[in-house]
Amino acid sequence: MLYNPITMNVFTKISDLFFNKFKPNEQEQLFVDVLKEIFEQEDTEFITAPISGKYYASNNRLGFYVKIADTAVTITNHKFTYVQQSSLAFNEFVIAVVREYMERDRDEFEKKVFQNEMNLLKTIKESIKKNNI
Repeated sequence: MLYNPITMNVFTKISDLFFNKFKPNEQEQLFVDVLKEIFEQEDTEFITAPISGKYYASNNRLGFYVKIADTAVTITNHKFTYVQQSSLAFNEFVIAVVREYMERDRDEFEKKVFQNEMNLLKTIKESIKKNNI
């Protein structure tokens, strides 16, 4: 299933009706918007450290690096480091955003891997045919 921001927005709005969701203030929302701009770039890469629970995003072309830890989210490049000290609720909000983008990347990765598997199987099949002549 492809990442569909419209579907995700509808799901978010419906879940907001049933659950008291965290609402970022103006500065927090601007910060999230900046993160989304970085995350929207197709060459942004995501990794997670499962034991520490930290999330990382990097975009070498833009030179931006993001770290989401327990109580802070950091954006850095070669000129500056911006740290948004955060509440647990804001941190969970940001992690949910990161996970959405990571899922999108996972879907794309699986498509590539599946295509590579198909190509490998076709190569094996052709090799067997050539050797059975």
